Amino acid sequence: MQIEGVAPRRVGVFSDLHGNLPALLQVLADLDRMNLDALFCCGDVVGYGAHPNECVEILRERKIPTIAGNHDFAALERIDITYFNETAKRSILWTRQVLTQENRDFLQKLPLTLETKDMFFVHASPRSPDAWHYVITNGDARQSFRHFEQQLCFIGHSHTPFIVEKHDNNLSHHVFPQVDLLPDRQYLVNVGSVGQPRDRNPDACYAVADLDNKTIEIKRVEYDLVKAQEAIRKQNLPPELAERLAYGM
Repeated sequence: MQIEGVAPRRVGVFSDLHGNLPALLQVLADLDRMNLDALFCCGDVVGYGAHPNECVEILRERKIPTIAGNHDFAALERIDITYFNETAKRSILWTRQVLTQENRDFLQKLPLTLETKDMFFVHASPRSPDAWHYVITNGDARQSFRHFEQQLCFIGHSHTPFIVEKHDNNLSHHVFPQVDLLPDRQYLVNVGSVGQPRDRNPDACYAVADLDNKTIEIKRVEYDLVKAQEAIRKQNLPPELAERLAYGM
């Protein structure tokens, strides 16, 4: 989906909220202090966490452009969840029960991709957005670069941040947190996860791209993790969903 007439230069991008309201609020507070042109969400607003409605409502109220993730589709019964592990299944079945109709309608209308002049946004992989492929290996990344034309492609899904640069058909992996954007090169950026990081760092994760200063940065912020854990336990969701937050895995 092309966003007509939109060509933001300084953007914040986040993904995989997974119903973690304390983490989302802290990330947005961080981003709001930066006076950016726009914010984008790369999907998986719901699933796992205890606040699916609250997270959807914040995106709705703030009119943040958002794309669909596989857990969003699962909550709408648009994909088969038999391949989900038992913990994920239980959280999705609970999410289906508690989502309001207004929030279901919002998720139902989410596109699989968004595009601006310089940026492409997708939850899993630009190769086949509705197949939910993970981008984990160099081969995965190389295939992804074949399916977008913009300088920057932002993804989530694996909950693990990375930045891969393509130049003259060669790929290189960059060390965080800040990377310079060079001309005639493309970048595949996994923005990590707001609500359930899996890179052994429990802090919420997001990215900021500045096309004027030609930088991309992966950022982390602490949030009230105990509050998120308590909310999960209060809803009798699987206890491991609360436990894993403390370990970033």
